[in-house]
Amino acid sequence: MPTGFAHVNGYRLRYRIEGDGPLAVFGHGLMGSIEQIDDNHSGLDALHERVRLLVYDARGHGQSDGPADPAGYTWETLGQDMAALAAPHHDGAAVFGGGSMGAATALWVALERPELVRGLVLVMPPPLGHGPMRGEGEQRAIMVLDMLAAAVENYGLAKTVELARTFPGFAATPEEADERARWMLTQNPLALAHGIRGLLQAPFHDPDCYRAIRVPTLVIAYEGDGLHPVRAAQLLGANIPDCRVEIADQPGYWREHPDEFLALVTGFLDRVQD
Repeated sequence: MPTGFAHVNGYRLRYRIEGDGPLAVFGHGLMGSIEQIDDNHSGLDALHERVRLLVYDARGHGQSDGPADPAGYTWETLGQDMAALAAPHHDGAAVFGGGSMGAATALWVALERPELVRGLVLVMPPPLGHGPMRGEGEQRAIMVLDMLAAAVENYGLAKTVELARTFPGFAATPEEADERARWMLTQNPLALAHGIRGLLQAPFHDPDCYRAIRVPTLVIAYEGDGLHPVRAAQLLGANIPDCRVEIADQPGYWREHPDEFLALVTGFLDRVQD
């Protein structure tokens, strides 16, 4: 299982690649890491039978280096990193995907580097589109993230995690709050102090651009999470020509039903590889 570090766009990024078959690249969410992918997505062995799965710590996350400047964290810089990490490992188009921040990163690659992409798996996309499109729940969740970044800068990571648990919108369920607090304590402060600020300021593509995506796309979401609104999933489904959208009616559904989640993804991979 090749695991190591690659120098990408000026930073040392940790990655892991495992499995057989065509390449698939999956990015984690904000404040995440390779370990977050392992913890949140059981049954990866079934994917390794179909694809060579490349996962990595995004810049400023996990064990990867990153800039101490919000300007270094945009959808463009994250997308360029994802594309560059994939380049040495395939000689044709790959499946790109991710959860939350990773989903928006993969979406950037599909729009700006379409020759690299043969399919998209977008899990829990963040609040895509223009600011006025966001609902009240999305605005509250974004405000919480901004408060979190300010708290890390002023109080440090441990105190911030303690405070964050009291924020409205910190998590969709009490169980998710416990887990989110645990992995926040292990995270790279760069992601919290600078990554959050950079991504909150970075604009998304105009939704009309999604119509240019011509590869099969799977979007997976659930109700009740302002940071990952159903609106964003539906926006993708309405604009990407070949797009299947699966929305569960309760927060945390896909993590509580990993077999259903895995069946969606493996079925999609089988279709893309046919």
